Amino acid sequence: MSTATINPLSAAAPLYRPETGWPPLRACLMTILVLGVAAILGLTFFLGIGTLVDPARNWFEDDAAMPQWVMLAGQLVMQTASVLLIWWVAGWFRSDRRAALALRPVPGGASTIAKAFLLLSVISGAFTIFALTFASEDILSDLAPMWPLMKGEFWWLMALVAVIGAPLSEEIVFRGFLQSALAKSPLGFWGAAIITNSAWTALHAGYTTTGLTDVFIAGLVFTWALWRTGSLWVPIICHGLYNGLIFAVLSVMDMPEGLPGLPA
Repeated sequence: MSTATINPLSAAAPLYRPETGWPPLRACLMTILVLGVAAILGLTFFLGIGTLVDPARNWFEDDAAMPQWVMLAGQLVMQTASVLLIWWVAGWFRSDRRAALALRPVPGGASTIAKAFLLLSVISGAFTIFALTFASEDILSDLAPMWPLMKGEFWWLMALVAVIGAPLSEEIVFRGFLQSALAKSPLGFWGAAIITNSAWTALHAGYTTTGLTDVFIAGLVFTWALWRTGSLWVPIICHGLYNGLIFAVLSVMDMPEGLPGLPA
């Protein structure tokens, strides 16, 4: 059947098939190692530029004084390293990299992506309305540190990190590499999904409980889209559109005064 006529979101059977030679435990350990190496590379870039800017300053103790572009570029270095390292190791154990990471063409094309994003918008939008009604300070506090970056001179670099870097790196590492290995274990797809989505949510440590719940719910929608379509490109693109929508909305909003995380 032509991919142009397939509607995988409502087909009788999901299209996801884990195709990797990675043993589950080794995949877990490799995921931790890749994230650790990527973090070290990002931190090395951050401190290296800081040393050039002001050799006498201890940037470990005064990282808040670091120029915005350095912090964002360091984040981008970390994201890029994550993608490159996972792409490299995904081919181990006689695995085909694209198949192991589920980087297959999207069945149904743009129509499938649009429907998946609409579903994400409805579910996440409903939770956001609920959270703004009963825990608005949590949501605003989670977003507060992002406002100066979105309003600053290097907003375009922030957009690159949030809309391209984060979706690519996070989806490829968690719902691509780790999910495929765990899904071949006795856990099955959804047992693996709970673990990978929990690990992905843990990356956002520092958010309030409300914020973490929002992240977890969005992650479940990304995972469901992967399960139905068999293509990681669907959650990658939906993730990017979701972050882009948040960025666009916040960029035109005024920063509330008196929230934690905002400059005085």
